[in-house]
Amino acid sequence: MAARQALLFAKELSLFDVEIEGDCSRVLAALNMARSCSTLFGHVIDECKSLGALLRSCKFNHVRREGNRLAHALARRAVISADTDVWVESLPSDLDN
Repeated sequence: MAARQALLFAKELSLFDVEIEGDCSRVLAALNMARSCSTLFGHVIDECKSLGALLRSCKFNHVRREGNRLAHALARRAVISADTDVWVESLPSDLDN
């Protein structure tokens, strides 16, 4: 669902070259499969692939959680807060380092 939201956001911002990173190897493997996904979340995977195909370039990359600390911290903040904040040029001061 996070990849789907990121792709919709990229489309909304008129971005043409996108790299989606995540630490769930199963989801990233499904996103990189050439064939349709037959898992319980396959419809979301297939939608992500369709959204990615509309862009000039869309890559789905697996990163270890240790290499994805900022995204993890932002995701935890999103779960705690009902507000949807977007930072384009700077981060909240407590996450800046």
